Formats: sequence, structure tokens, C-alpha cells
Amino acid sequence: MNTTELKTAAHAAWDDDNEAEAEALFKQALAIDGQDAQTHFDLALLYKFQDRWAEALAHNRRAVELKPDDTAAWWNLGIAATALSDWVAAAAAWRVFDIDLPLDSLPPALPVAPAAVRVRNGKQIDVLLGERLDPARVRITQVPVPDCGVRYGDILLNDGLGNGVLKTDGGELPVREVLGTWQVSNNATYVLEAVVENRSQLDTLADLARSAGLPLQDWGGKVRYVLPTEGKDAPADPEWQKVREIGIAAEDDQPVADLIDAWQAACPDVEIREVYVALTPEDAQV
Repeated sequence: MNTTELKTAAHAAWDDDNEAEAEALFKQALAIDGQDAQTHFDLALLYKFQDRWAEALAHNRRAVELKPDDTAAWWNLGIAATALSDWVAAAAAWRVFDIDLPLDSLPPALPVAPAAVRVRNGKQIDVLLGERLDPARVRITQVPVPDCGVRYGDILLNDGLGNGVLKTDGGELPVREVLGTWQVSNNATYVLEAVVENRSQLDTLADLARSAGLPLQDWGGKVRYVLPTEGKDAPADPEWQKVREIGIAAEDDQPVADLIDAWQAACPDVEIREVYVALTPEDAQV
């Protein structure tokens, strides 16, 4: 087969989820024509989705050497370099997009900006809020439901293009796909199940948690976001549900126990049904 046939066959194999065959065919094409920037880009893309970051970085570097104006290759180079903590290479990639990554302290971070990412863990799909550290990293700033495999404070590696929009009080945020976990936080996710009679009792818990410096999330609320193909809002919140599952992030048990004791002292009518650790740093799945 010639290079065109090899590349066509490689993409067909990839479409059929035969990634090993796709890789072999891309490599055969490069053995014939090692100057083909597109094939280097495609092979790097395959490696990106396999978390083979060193190989992804090498082939993206070759792609931009051969085609310096290939912004997609530069962006993927930045992601791969970030995954490997190769900050010099990452900074060079982001400069192409007029993004200055400060290297005076490592790991580097840009001025904090709000961000949203989509986490896929099997059939579980969640859209999470965070703060952007650089174009490829987001630190999660909410307490996610345990099934998504992410904790408060985890730093996630994200893809480039937005895929949908998250509506927030401050406007809209593009939702980027998560590629993996860059750094796991020290926080565990605690689940508190309680019978909460009204919003005032929940607000009291939130105020106590804020005073204690404990991140807290009422999972009874709904995340509103728009998928590209939907074009409309998710359903509005249902009427108040007394039985609530509440997420709390903490590094150990005592602050959580103290928070619950303070809540019961302030709101004695609240019924605590269950408290347990649902996700620890050792349970990282993404």
C-alpha cells in the first residue's frame, strides 16, 4: 500500500476501535514518508487519547517542525508537555497562542480564572467547576459526587476545545473534556445523608462549613448546562426534597465530626441518617 492507502486504513481501524492496528499503519506510512506532518499529528492524537504522553509530545514536535503554523499540533504539544511537567516545552507551545506561562516558580500557574470540565467515568458523566491554572490544567473547586472519581482540589488535565456550555451566575463557561488526573488532592469525599426540613437549615450548615474552612456541596441541586446538540437548558430544580445527600471535603474525620456536631447544636431538628467516606485520594479513577 502507498501512504494514502495506509493512512486511510489507519483511520478506518481507529474508527473500529482497533487502535493497535491504526498505530501500526500510521507507523508504516511514516516509514515511507517521515516528512508527512499530518501523519505525525494523527499518530500524536492517537497517543494523546491513550495517555502515552512522551510519544504524543515527540510526534507533535515533529509535526510543528514540518508545519509550524499547525495550531492544533501546537495545542496538543502543550497538553502533552503539561502532562509530563515539561514546562519549557509547554510555555513554548502556549506562546504560539499569546499565552505567557510564568516559569519563575514551578509548577507554573496563570492568574486564576473560572473553568468547567466534563468528567466521564464509565456511564457516569459530570460537569464540574474549577479554576484554570493554565490552558491544560484545572483545579476542581466543588465537591463532586463520588461516582465520578474526582475529589475537591484534584488538578485535572483537560483537552482544548470546549464541548458545550455551563451556565453560571457570572455568565457562560465552555466545558472542556477531561483527559486524566494531573495531581490528586489530599482531600477525601465524605457523604452526609440527613433529613433537612428547609433551606434555612441547609444554609446554616453551609455557613458553619465556610467558617470551618470545609468545602461543602449539596448534591440536591442541579447543574445546568447545554450540550452542543441540545440547545436548551436542563430541567429546573425540583421542589424541596427533605432527604439530602451532602458532600464534604476534608483530609481527616475530625473536622467533619465537629461540623456535624455544630450543625446539630444549631439545628436540633435535623436528623442525621448516615456519614461515611466515599472517596479517598487512593481511589483516584480518572
